[in-house]
Amino acid sequence: MKGDSMKLSDYFKLRDFDRIPLIGSEKGDRAEIERIFAGTFTLPAGQPTIISRELPVGDPWLAMRINLRGQIVGAAGAAGTVLSDGPLKLWQLALTTDIDRDVIEPSVSAVALWNYAKFLNGTSGDIVAPTVVAATTTDFNAVVTIPFADPLMAVPMDSVLDTRRYNSVTLTITTGVITDIIDSATLANATLGTCFADIEIVRVSPRVPLPLTTAKILPFYKRHAAIVPAADTFINLDRIPTLAIKRICVRTAGGAGVAAAVAGVPFSGTGVNTILDTMRVSSNYRDHFGSALGGVSRRTLQGGNKENYACEAAWPAGWYVADFVLDGSNWSALATGDKSVLQAIFSYQAAPPANIQLAALVAGVQKLRGAEGA
Repeated sequence: MKGDSMKLSDYFKLRDFDRIPLIGSEKGDRAEIERIFAGTFTLPAGQPTIISRELPVGDPWLAMRINLRGQIVGAAGAAGTVLSDGPLKLWQLALTTDIDRDVIEPSVSAVALWNYAKFLNGTSGDIVAPTVVAATTTDFNAVVTIPFADPLMAVPMDSVLDTRRYNSVTLTITTGVITDIIDSATLANATLGTCFADIEIVRVSPRVPLPLTTAKILPFYKRHAAIVPAADTFINLDRIPTLAIKRICVRTAGGAGVAAAVAGVPFSGTGVNTILDTMRVSSNYRDHFGSALGGVSRRTLQGGNKENYACEAAWPAGWYVADFVLDGSNWSALATGDKSVLQAIFSYQAAPPANIQLAALVAGVQKLRGAEGA
């Protein structure tokens, strides 16, 4: 498309179903894009909720959309300061299959998944922050989209989640407690009401069955344990023969009071740009992101991210994305299994705020079980 100013993302958006590419070479009406409501599920506070039997396996999934919602019940004299990214910090997710490896490894914060979908789709998912009001019950919610077909790739359907391969797919949603979203130091006379998840599956329902080879790879999401700048300067990335990394999403957070990151809790705290200075991804082979001269500057990295993901609003503070597939090809993803060392390496600014952390979400692809080399 030389000379054409449009990007690949202009041709495929999960929110624009009429543009989803035709499957196969025929131009006839071969498939329908369906939005299937899987149901509403109660999410008890402080424990995981396992959802499997209700999920409609049997067709390729383009995306899963989860409306996570709840209530703050305020009694007389209720008060409390809402933490940043509320209500996303209340939930962690995992998605597994009975044959292939994990799609979302356990305990991935909704903060990371919501922002990742925002980057890919160029727009924020619906979100209503919790509020604490005396003698009032207030609603809050956040819509988290888990993309399987990647809208920024040249062939988005390569990573569609083809549930014809599975007997079951299991979604686990772990719900926290009220102090995950309301500052415990200021909380008074308020409780967390009942929480729910409304789940929708966006899938391809073919009139003519799609070839079983439509799905080429399995999408994969993992969060690493948070590290503490400036003492910790690198994250050891997974080295698995069947895994390739498409994007590494890093968030730095911290500060005083309600902005403080919680030790050992990834994606806690308030995102800030005053911690990270440079980022580099290197292996025993060579530098894959950055160079021997040093890491990529935080300023150029965020500037490039804003352009790459068509973010018209201000880029979210504290977020940085190392993208290995800007050409839209899964072949460009960073192979991990042939390396003895693979690290994301960071340098930091002077005089950072207090109570800080760096957390990372890895978005990658894996070989399907039974595929050549798997």
